[in-house]
Amino acid sequence: HSNIYRLDTDHTMEEGGGEYGRPRRGDPDTISYLRGLPLDEVTAAKEVRTYISAYRSEDGGAAEENEPAEFPESLSATHAALSSIYHEIASLACEEDSCQQIETLIRISCRFSMAAKRIVLSSLSGYWVFLSTHRFGSHVAQTALRCAVAECEENLDAFGDGKSEGGEVVEDSYGSLMQNEDGSGGSIPHSLSRILLDAIEELKQYASDLSVHVCGTHVLRSSVCILSGVEFVEAFPKPGSNNQGDGQWDSGVLAATRRGKLKDKKKKKKKGRPQPVEESGAKSPQEVTVMRKMKVVSDLKSEVFRNK
Repeated sequence: HSNIYRLDTDHTMEEGGGEYGRPRRGDPDTISYLRGLPLDEVTAAKEVRTYISAYRSEDGGAAEENEPAEFPESLSATHAALSSIYHEIASLACEEDSCQQIETLIRISCRFSMAAKRIVLSSLSGYWVFLSTHRFGSHVAQTALRCAVAECEENLDAFGDGKSEGGEVVEDSYGSLMQNEDGSGGSIPHSLSRILLDAIEELKQYASDLSVHVCGTHVLRSSVCILSGVEFVEAFPKPGSNNQGDGQWDSGVLAATRRGKLKDKKKKKKKGRPQPVEESGAKSPQEVTVMRKMKVVSDLKSEVFRNK
């Protein structure tokens, strides 16, 4: 996909009275392209774990008589897709027919690549406030923020013995976009913390409006939690809920950001009078949330980041 659909820089006045960037409508061809991608986070995770297992076997890697393990196809496809739609991600995040595909791309890529975290955050630069106040865009904004700061299950960008196939895939996909450590290269900053703080600075300017917005308040809360290094979890999770277990990506708060199918638009029904609780002796569990330390990437654990 060419950059012909690059986001515009128009500004719009919204209910809160603020003026901020609004992306163009998503391109129908790109939406069709996204909907045709075989995106599945569970399948991608299995492929990655199989790939990793081959190099952590007892003999130190794939046996010489066998074919070497192939880099996960799902992850390669995810990187290629993100690269091709980089300049359209903010637009596609606001479309009902593509927003969930964008979230899945974010979840897969950020789960196994530090470079992808920079790509995802920078792709939404200048549009954070609008996304936060949008019905679909706000979900993408929350997913992007939370997945970008979370520890990778395994960073395949630098996996292996120095001959990282993941690094080659990242270079092929994003090499022209990303800035090198010495400042050369593309326009995306080398520092993840800098990109994150720039995003939160955008939100900070409209914090008073976002704090009372039905969608914006959730994105604002996510950013505050990230800066505080904590997240809210259920004190007494129900059996089988997403808040059980220690794995960030398969359970817990991070897994809870994964959405199901969009609900059909229906007219709201008037709520009837609450029915009395049956006197069976069973008490409904009290809903209580507690704060827990957030597991974040090493860049965000430094004193330098905390003092910014």
